[in-house]
Order: sequence, then structure tokens, then C-alpha cells
Amino acid sequence: MKSFVRYGILAVSAAILAFIAGTVLAPSIFRTPRFISSIGAASAPVTVPDVTGLSRQDAQREIESVNLVLAGQWSEYGPMETMGSVIRQDPPPGAMTPRGAPVSIFWNIGPLYRPYYPDSLLGLYAVEAEEEIADWQLYSIGRSWVPHPLIPEGMVIGVSPRQYDSLSVTTPVRLLVSTGWDGIPRFVGLSATDAREVARNSSLIPVFEERATGDILQDGFVIEQMVPAGSRYIPGDSIKLVVGKTDTEWGTW
Repeated sequence: MKSFVRYGILAVSAAILAFIAGTVLAPSIFRTPRFISSIGAASAPVTVPDVTGLSRQDAQREIESVNLVLAGQWSEYGPMETMGSVIRQDPPPGAMTPRGAPVSIFWNIGPLYRPYYPDSLLGLYAVEAEEEIADWQLYSIGRSWVPHPLIPEGMVIGVSPRQYDSLSVTTPVRLLVSTGWDGIPRFVGLSATDAREVARNSSLIPVFEERATGDILQDGFVIEQMVPAGSRYIPGDSIKLVVGKTDTEWGTW
């Protein structure tokens, strides 16, 4: 009987202790869990800065200073006054975006059309002409070469395209450059005065002959040469040149 009473007391005591333990510990065990982000405060959004009007380098520094990433740099045509600076951005200034988000910038490469004066390139050496083209912020696609009896080697004798005043930056410029001239010069089409000068520079002795012509535009100009242009010769050789005339006065050569 005493054992039964003792066991009863122990059972009641255990039940009381279990109740107390459950009352105290259950709230801490079964409360709603709290999740702590591994990013922490770094996950808070940031404001996209305004980088319009800045250079690309300054824009990149400004974007990275607020823990954003410069994603792309794209070019657009725009006014000359803001050439080289950022004219647009995505996302726009003031937008809220997560840290580490990408930002793209669009920078001004200047007007689509630039000043262009092809005639001013004629008579320049090819290197000088290409520098002039670069100063206009256009680009040269290269050179074509052709012999010319009057223009020295390396000098520009033609330009393509030949439109004036302005040219699109997407249109390349090509130069036609003289290779000089080997052999007998081409005299046909030159005035008698120019023909005499070319002959002297080539160490040739010109012998002029007149021929009546009904074309006033040929008057005083070489219309034929007896030795074809490009033929080999020895300095001091003579060459007969036929000069057109439309009147009876021949004049003095």
C-alpha cells in the first residue's frame, strides 16, 4: 500500500514538472521562424544616379560608386555641342534598383553629317589629304593609283565621292593618287605653254607644228604627239607636237 502511494506521488510530480516544462519551453520551440538574409543590408535598393552630360569614364565611376554595374556603352548620333558625353541612360536617373544591377549608357558620337570639301584635297600629298579627312571626322577607305604625266607621284588627283559641303560619317572617302609617269609624257590636251614646260622638266626638246582646226577649244592646245605617251626615250630627244589653230596668226614659239 505504501509503495502504491509512493508511485502515485511520483507520477503526479512528473506530470506537474512536464506541464511546467511545456509551459516554459513550448513558446521558444514553436514560435514563427525568423529568416535572416545572407545579403543583409546589401540587398536594399539604391537610386540610379544621373550620369547624362558626363564623359563615359566619369559616368562609369559614378555608377560604380553606388554599387551598380556599367553593363553597356552604346553610341548614338547627336549635336556637336554634346559630342563625347552621355546623352541617355537605362534605367533613367532616380529609378530604384537592386545593388549590383546593370546600367547602360548611350554616348554622343556627334552629327551624322560632317563638313566635306573634296576639291581642297586635290594637289595635296596622300598623307596630307588623309589627315584632312580625319580632321573632318570622316574616314578614308584607301587609295587608288594611276599614272599622270603632270602630277608628281603620291599627289592626289581625284576624290570619291565628289558631293560637296557635307558627307555622312558612314560614307568612306577614297583617294585617286598619281604614280608619276615613266616614259614620254602625255602632251595631248596641254596648252603649248604647259607642253613646253613639261618637255623641259622631262629633258625633251619640243618641236611644234601647227594644224588648222575648226574647233576653237583646240586653239593653242596640243592635239597630237608623234611619239606615244609612255614610250621610252633618252634625255635630249626631240618630240614633235601638233598644236591646233583657228586663225591665220601662228605667233612665235
